[in-house]
Amino acid sequence: MNRVGLCFAAAIGLVLAACEPQKPADPLAEARIACNVETSAPTTRVAACSKLLDEGGLQGAARSVALANRSAAHLAADERTAALRDAEAALDIDPTSMVASYTRASILLDSGQLDAAQPLVDRMITAQYRLDEAHLFAGRIAMARSDYPGAIDAFNAALAAHHDWPAALELRGRSEELQGHDPSARADYDNAIAHDSTRTTQAYVWRCWMGVRAKDASPQVRSDAEAGVRAQPHSVDAHNCLGVVQLKAGEWADAKASFDAALQERPGDAIALFGRGVARRRSGDGHGSDDLNQAHEFDPHVREFFLSIGVETY
Repeated sequence: MNRVGLCFAAAIGLVLAACEPQKPADPLAEARIACNVETSAPTTRVAACSKLLDEGGLQGAARSVALANRSAAHLAADERTAALRDAEAALDIDPTSMVASYTRASILLDSGQLDAAQPLVDRMITAQYRLDEAHLFAGRIAMARSDYPGAIDAFNAALAAHHDWPAALELRGRSEELQGHDPSARADYDNAIAHDSTRTTQAYVWRCWMGVRAKDASPQVRSDAEAGVRAQPHSVDAHNCLGVVQLKAGEWADAKASFDAALQERPGDAIALFGRGVARRRSGDGHGSDDLNQAHEFDPHVREFFLSIGVETY
């Protein structure tokens, strides 16, 4: 065929192709992608997985995967009730779902349901799924049961899987501290802070209290107290440690504000009540005695605690 013939044939082919009926686009294609991609924005992922579950006719393992993915998205959005509901539904279909096991274990641990979380964590470790977090979960369970050597072993395993991970360092340090191993605890707190790019580690708070109990008057203790409040703004321990530092410096109004913040988070906290009572009395507010008396009702030894850390209470 000559060149003119080839061009004519090609043109005819294009016309015929244009006239052929086009296959409709898969209306769920984008939803499938967004539902399966962990880096999708949580709200986008929830919507995508919901579309698949509502319109995709998913059955069996495919439905379990979509439910598990939606549970993870709900967890990322801190929608814990919805996350737990989806995780349990996914596990009802496929008890081996690691995504759903992780979501459910995380929520159960945060709510203190250790016995329910334990088999899920064991399953994750056996499957070597998110091994660093699985060992961290195991350590948290051991800590909650006061098994500090077991907790340290678990945190060591987490750190073997995720080197210099601040979350594991701070918890290993706390386990060491609760066994009276202050030098080891301090080293872990220091390392957690050094490697915490987000500056949200709990180690600031625990290192602050170590300094307070040691009656350390260095600027580092105040710095840790202030950093602890920034890192953990809803932490009663953080506000209390800052309040104690301010009491020892004679900053009565600032100390009262710190203890008020602690009591906002946990009404009736004995340390916060007693500390606020001291601050109020020292600033000339006779009603501070009310706080002191109420604190004694909650903890008869609270005054001795303040004396032990060098705070003059009257």
